[in-house]
Formats: sequence, C-alpha cells, structure tokens
Amino acid sequence: MFCRADGILVGGTVLLSATMCVGEGRIPGRSATSTVETANFRIYGVGRLAGASRLGVEFESLRERLCRTWLADRTLLAWSPKCDVVVHATADSYRRAVGQAGFTTGGVSRIDVAGGRVSLRRIDVRADRAGWFAAVVPHELTHVILADEFLADDLPNWADEGMAVLADTPLKQSLHLRDIRAGHFGGATFRLAAFVAQSCYPAPEQIPVFYGQSASLVKFLVERRSSADFVRFLHRAEKLGYDAALAEMYDLRGVGELERAWLRWLSSPADGHGVATLAPVERPASPQKEGA
Repeated sequence: MFCRADGILVGGTVLLSATMCVGEGRIPGRSATSTVETANFRIYGVGRLAGASRLGVEFESLRERLCRTWLADRTLLAWSPKCDVVVHATADSYRRAVGQAGFTTGGVSRIDVAGGRVSLRRIDVRADRAGWFAAVVPHELTHVILADEFLADDLPNWADEGMAVLADTPLKQSLHLRDIRAGHFGGATFRLAAFVAQSCYPAPEQIPVFYGQSASLVKFLVERRSSADFVRFLHRAEKLGYDAALAEMYDLRGVGELERAWLRWLSSPADGHGVATLAPVERPASPQKEGA
C-alpha cells in the first residue's frame, strides 16, 4: 500500500487518508526497542526483533538493487531526509500505527512532498510472519524510490503499482496473474485508453483486476526493451502523450496497437507472461513476538 501526501494520492486495497495510513507520521520514541541508522534509513524496531542489526544492511542492499533495476546506471544520491522504517513485531503494534489499513495490509509506505522535494519517507511493516521482508518490503520500497524519480513528472497509478508488484515474491505475482487472467476471460479488464489515463484508483471490487492488469502491462513493456527503458517511456509519455511515446520507444502505433499486442501476449499459452524476478532478496531476520 502506498500513500503520497502533497495533494493526497493513496494506493492500495483500502483507500484512506495519508494521515491515517501512517499514524500522522509519529516515530516511535520509548516504544522502540531497537534503532538502526544507515546512510539512507532510520530503522525502528517496535517489540522484540531477532537480528535487528542486520536490517540496515538488508534495506541498503535492496535499495541499491531496486535503483539499479529501474534507474540503470544513474548515480545513486543519498536520501535526505532518510527513510524512516518502523518494523512492528506484532499485528497489534502495526495496526495501532497505521489504523484501519492494518487489517488488510502487511506494509504501508508514505511519501510527503513539499516545495518540490521529498520532505518525508516512511515505511511501516508488520514483521510477525515468516518471510515478511521479501513479502512486503521490496514492494513498498519501490514506491519510495519511484517518488523521487517522478517528482517533476506525474507517475500514473497503473505504472507505480505495476512496478511495485514486479518486486513482489513469485507467489504474490502469480496471484496477481491469476486475477488478470480471470478478469480477461471474464471480460472484466479495463480498456487501455481509459486505464492508462485514469487518475484515481478504481472501485474496491475492481482492485484485483487493476493490480493484475498493472503488473501484466508493465511486465509486457519491460520485456520488449528493459526496466530502465520503461521508466524513460513514462517520462516521454508525460511530455509527448502515450501515442507518441509508444511509437518512439516501442514502435507501436499508439495505445490501440499496444492493447492488441498486450492481449495477444496475455492470451498466449507460452510462459513468457509468468512471474518476474526483478529484485531477489536475501532471507530476512526472523522476528520474535513482542515481549518474548
């Protein structure tokens, strides 16, 4: 789930205000049992977390890999302010921090923008389940990275969520693929002309297809060139419009031809539209229950 607060753009299954998403931006004080600070992160452990000292290395390594994936050889600048990460050892702690969203998500990211620059980066994550790091952090950290890249240009919701899904585990990606295939064969997919232009998230009952279609369309375009070229395409589309950018970057005659090519690819029995492996992550530290 993602919240960008400068108007307020909120993404995820549950649509809330950005303030509700991360508990008004409060950072744990005495409730934090461990704090790790690196070049780009301040990581607060709330409750007993085994191996908390390793988290700084894991977050920095993941940030570098995700940046290399989408931004290629771009020079990586240090984040200022650093990204605050609050790692909750229990479901109750996570829900107290993020509010209603805590019942349906395992992680929430928030980016505030003021005066043309990022003024706050924050990720809250629930760490009481095995594999929590790989299941949640790459997705949320992708949102944070993309917010910096698209400060000057609008990042469409479908592209933002699709890129984040491609950082998810193979299992989560396969579930999104199932949703888009079911939507496709059931006639519930979005027409691309409206899909790429929409500025708001769809109705709750359309969210599964929206996420599946977003991830599928991003993967289709990434496979035609590269992940970094896809980011360049989004910048060109902001300046030229989708039709001109598709012709320039992908040799496609506008959104109509993109839709036909994507639907052929989606319907193909080949395994080319399976899950992506853009951002493999190392095994995370295993959490312990709060108060253990």
